Amino acid sequence: MMTEPNPRKVILYLAQSLDGFIAEEDGSTAWLAALNSAEADNAYQEFYRGVDTVVMGRKTYQQSLQRAGTYPYQEKQGYVFSKTLHDTDDRTTVVAGNVSEFIRQLKSEPGQNIWLVGGADIFTELLKAQLVDELILTIAPVLLGDGVSLVSTNLTDIPLTLKQTRTLGQLVELTYQIDY
Repeated sequence: MMTEPNPRKVILYLAQSLDGFIAEEDGSTAWLAALNSAEADNAYQEFYRGVDTVVMGRKTYQQSLQRAGTYPYQEKQGYVFSKTLHDTDDRTTVVAGNVSEFIRQLKSEPGQNIWLVGGADIFTELLKAQLVDELILTIAPVLLGDGVSLVSTNLTDIPLTLKQTRTLGQLVELTYQIDY
């Protein structure tokens, strides 16, 4: 009997402060650098090997270029959702259309998992469309007090099932399945 391949999952994988912010007001995540550890790096590498596609919003894309000096995901297929950005100099495609329709199509294609790198607005839109399968949140022991929230607008209750917790140096990684 032939089994069907596992469908691609859309996974939001990111770090946030203990008070729920994914970045400072200006989009900076410099506060994470001091918290890096070998355990956190190994967890990231393990996750990264399981994805072949990265998707993000324009602000996240521009922050990643600024932080790394170059596009950090060259070996992955990348999509940047933007109505103002028209092209890039790297291995990304700018998508100006409907985010949910695009992700629905992408999930139906063969491949590995899809990493939703960032963008609170995109994350919220995909949650509302029931297109995010898993959340992997790494909680950093820092209180920012203000910044960019994980979710950009109010949502109706979305139940989650905790699948795994692990300590990565000073960080705690929580993996949740989304139960729409």
